[in-house]
Amino acid sequence: MLFRSLPGASVAGLCALFASTFIAVTTEVAPVGLLIDVAHTFGISEGHAGLAVSAYALLVALGAVPLTIVTARMDRKLLMLLSLAAYVLSNLISAMAPTFALVCFGRAIGGAAHALLMSIAAAYAAYLVPEKMTGRAISFVWGGTSLGSVLGVPGAAAIGLSLGWRAALYVMAGLALLLTLFIALYLPRVQAPVGGTPTLPSLRSRRALHVLGVVVAVNIVLFFAHNLLYTYVSPLLLHHGLPEKYLSIALVITGGMSIVGLWCAGQVVDHKPSAGLVGGGLAMLLGMGLLYGQFLPGWLSVGAVGLWCAGYAGIIPFLMSGAIRARATSADVAGAAINGGSNVGILLGSAVGGQLLTSCGFNVLVPAAVCITLTGVVLAMCSPAAFPRTLHKEDTAHSG
Repeated sequence: MLFRSLPGASVAGLCALFASTFIAVTTEVAPVGLLIDVAHTFGISEGHAGLAVSAYALLVALGAVPLTIVTARMDRKLLMLLSLAAYVLSNLISAMAPTFALVCFGRAIGGAAHALLMSIAAAYAAYLVPEKMTGRAISFVWGGTSLGSVLGVPGAAAIGLSLGWRAALYVMAGLALLLTLFIALYLPRVQAPVGGTPTLPSLRSRRALHVLGVVVAVNIVLFFAHNLLYTYVSPLLLHHGLPEKYLSIALVITGGMSIVGLWCAGQVVDHKPSAGLVGGGLAMLLGMGLLYGQFLPGWLSVGAVGLWCAGYAGIIPFLMSGAIRARATSADVAGAAINGGSNVGILLGSAVGGQLLTSCGFNVLVPAAVCITLTGVVLAMCSPAAFPRTLHKEDTAHSG
């Protein structure tokens, strides 16, 4: 076991954080699996329906760093509980919405909750473990994001196909409520340096700030590339001939590949950041590239999406641990910077992708995603200070 040397309370806390990232990402990307039904309900295009993702991402992008700084004096566990309660409200409003605008409003509430929860989750995990285990703890907690892809998105799609997309959101509200109770019982409070005066990233050394800036830039570029295409993965698979009734199964398969990618990342995240991140980026490039045109039939295209998603999931621990390791600011604010940057990428990807899909189709959307991914990989390769080839003990001594 990864954490057999930890006390039971710390393991329970990591499991609670894992569950939190699961419900957060499930709430964030559920419209990916429900996109077609939502579009039909309100009589809008699939590209327009993608704004349900954009509204969520916009609030995260704008709120992650400010909310984390403003709440720096507050109890971390209380913030987790408030965030999860907001997820319940977000899903209920969206489920009951009579108009698409109100759907987006409900999604925006979830985005505000996400801005806070995902910003502090990685730092919370770092506080629960010894410094040398920071990367592995973050990888484990971020495993909830991949489980959200494995079970959350296809599960929402399956419920949507049988009972309607509104029922899927009601189920998600119920899960968020149960998780709130779980967090209240099992997430231990941490002795973290959160009671002092909040600090901005620019208050530390210029070199550290530069390293953090590079990590955030790579993060934005790769998230932009991924979401440019993944927001519209359901119509993409239909475009390759996959029958609509198999979409939920296909998303389970691609989500399973994401967990494989995250597991692989966990093996090297505390040792070889450069090789791990570049390897994940190359898997994204290959998987996306195979989807150009219609050369791959339905189920082979699912395999290509799985390869791309495995690479994408694998890069996330390197980005988060890299931001904390830069030591430009506190772990909470570093996590917020990555969270905000991720959602800038999600916002750009879902919005720009919708426009490209509507006006040009997948023959332009796929190459665009490949080119943007390549840009992120090259930027990472040219930044050894942000993503060193090898980590030594002194590199991780203060990363938690």
